[in-house]
Amino acid sequence: MQETMEIKTLNALHQRLSKIRNTRVGDIMKRDVITLDASDLLATAARTLIENKIHGIIVMKDQKPWSVLSAFDLLHKSYIESFSDKMDYLRSTLATLIEHPVLHSLKPTDSLDSAVRLFVSYGLRTIPVIDGDTLVGVISITDLVRTYGKMVGESMI
Repeated sequence: MQETMEIKTLNALHQRLSKIRNTRVGDIMKRDVITLDASDLLATAARTLIENKIHGIIVMKDQKPWSVLSAFDLLHKSYIESFSDKMDYLRSTLATLIEHPVLHSLKPTDSLDSAVRLFVSYGLRTIPVIDGDTLVGVISITDLVRTYGKMVGESMI
């Protein structure tokens, strides 16, 4: 009897792990992506993050994904601005904040393992999902954790 329960438990675990390994970024990404342009103001970005209760926003330049702006980036900039008489937070553009854009992205066909590695390696919270040159979605660390939680917990008693 004990052995049968262990086999059932192992089979259930194997099924959950297989489901996780077969899930792609495109399966869990949000398709309704909020973006701003590099020419938009920092104040607009702050308002957008707060109103939409998100931690990061995709910044576009020339109608292509260019960078990701995090709430931490804005907090850091406002802290620096508080000590400077030369900076005007309300009138500064995103392009002035993002001097050296680095865009880490995923494809819809990438595995969740790839997403985990990118989140952990670079300390990201928001990653754009790009197919070719087109922004098709966004995935956040919260989306990933929620998905893993559902998949791992769905068969547990």
